[in-house]
Amino acid sequence: MKNEKTVSFMKALFMGEIHQEIIFPFPQQDPEEQENLKLILQAWNEFANDSVDPVEIDKIAQIPDDVMEGMKEIGMFGLPISDQYDGAGISKTSYCRIFEEICRYDTGIAVMFGAHASIGTNGIVLFGTEKQKAKYLPRLASGEYVAAFALTEPSAGSDAAGIKTRAVLNESKTAFILNGEKIWITNGGIAKVATVFAKTIVQQNGEEKEKITAFIVELDSEGVTRGKPEHKLGIRGSNTASLNFDNVVVPVENVLGPIGKGFLVAMETLNTGRLGLAAGCIGGMKELLREAMDHAKSRDQFQKTLDQFQLIKQKIAKIASETYAIESIVYLTTGLHDKGGIDVSLESAICKIYGSEAVWDASDEVVQIAGGLGYSADYPYERYLRDARIHRIFEGTNEILRMFVALSGIQGPGEYLKNIGKALRNPIKGFGLLTGFAASKVKDTIVRDQLKNVCEELKDEVEQFNALVARLAAITESVLRKYGKRIILEQYTLNRIANIAIDLFAMAAVISRVDTRLKQGKSIEKDVPLAKLFCNEAASRARREARYVDRNHDKVRSEIAAFISESGKYPFEMLLEK
Repeated sequence: MKNEKTVSFMKALFMGEIHQEIIFPFPQQDPEEQENLKLILQAWNEFANDSVDPVEIDKIAQIPDDVMEGMKEIGMFGLPISDQYDGAGISKTSYCRIFEEICRYDTGIAVMFGAHASIGTNGIVLFGTEKQKAKYLPRLASGEYVAAFALTEPSAGSDAAGIKTRAVLNESKTAFILNGEKIWITNGGIAKVATVFAKTIVQQNGEEKEKITAFIVELDSEGVTRGKPEHKLGIRGSNTASLNFDNVVVPVENVLGPIGKGFLVAMETLNTGRLGLAAGCIGGMKELLREAMDHAKSRDQFQKTLDQFQLIKQKIAKIASETYAIESIVYLTTGLHDKGGIDVSLESAICKIYGSEAVWDASDEVVQIAGGLGYSADYPYERYLRDARIHRIFEGTNEILRMFVALSGIQGPGEYLKNIGKALRNPIKGFGLLTGFAASKVKDTIVRDQLKNVCEELKDEVEQFNALVARLAAITESVLRKYGKRIILEQYTLNRIANIAIDLFAMAAVISRVDTRLKQGKSIEKDVPLAKLFCNEAASRARREARYVDRNHDKVRSEIAAFISESGKYPFEMLLEK
């Protein structure tokens, strides 16, 4: 594993600090890596144009064997695996650009591939011993083995700590005996290897406690059974099945990462997986925009083509500006990841949230542009809509991830304020800390952190960004003082804070991208309108969320939810009341 990451652009933003040097200039690939990426994309596109039929895949609800074999032959399964283990060893940026392209052809293939490469294999890459890597990675790289990631259970979805699968060390201490059930496992019916999470007994402070541990489990082992493939709304080509473990013997050599540290393995693996998912959303958005324009430019109504009407232009402009923003946040984040030494956990979560919601909204808008054709199964629009829906659920629901973004972001200010409180109780001992606090308050009133020396074309957008960063920091401090430790329960407030942070990161990424292009001497004629539209709409959303932190109808919402929950249904019968 890499050394522990210490720097985070987004976490600092919650303190009102803008670390411009982290995101400016916008990350760039070196020419050699770009050439390698072009070759891989060329190989994939040639293969996919000849072999991938998304309509047929959706119809038969599986990926044909010849497609799987073809992907193996062109080396797709080993893209993120080091060449030391027979993979391509590409960067996260290149991987996400390829994932984007896969998603343009078929989302089911992208989901299968992501479950293998983004999360199924990545745990071994990040946490595996040299022996584990040597044993499994070459087979995973060749596609001989397809990988899966098995965390979700009937009683544990978003709440990973609630898993009931158990692994007990045998008497000879040579193996763990695994029992339990996993559900909704992508590649569950076709994988040869899975990263499986189970509760184990560990010694902590002289006491026995249950902690989650990760295991590499070979799925042809005795005692492993697979459920039937799930019939799904979308992404039908991907295989989704349950896995049952009945006294499965897992050698101690197959423990992945430290015993009792499985939650860390899961979270680190999912952090990187979310970037792939977000990149897939970029591919989906581009394909949706292409389909929308093909229809809008050819469909005549009232002696004009659809693309000439303002309400259609509004939809097209929104999809385009959102696509530009998602591209910006994803490839800014992958660039920071590839650079190393930077914590991108919040940024990765934001990419997943924003991408999954934007591609869903775009799918809905394109169905609307297509009109009646959009509702017909004879056209691709409804398939795009069905395929897009899962992304808001995959790899952490967006509701859970918003809580993660907000709570992780306010952790730094929370620790700072806690230390201030301690210093106030002992002012002599805490004099240095209190002096720093006073200085920070003076700084807040005189000069706040700002993006500086950014292109004049986005001057207004930069000013809005700077003001909103200060607003985020003020809100963070205010709610921490108001709620203290109870903030973890205030989901209405946390949701608003997360939404502000999400839009701020997207604004920062877009501004960095445009500024870097300008300073490299590249044309920004088409970039600026997209950037302006996106940043102004994002700033409007953020200001609205900020207003609602203190002025809202949350109490009424809770009251309504309570009496609906009590009755279990809508409580009125119009015209039938006695």
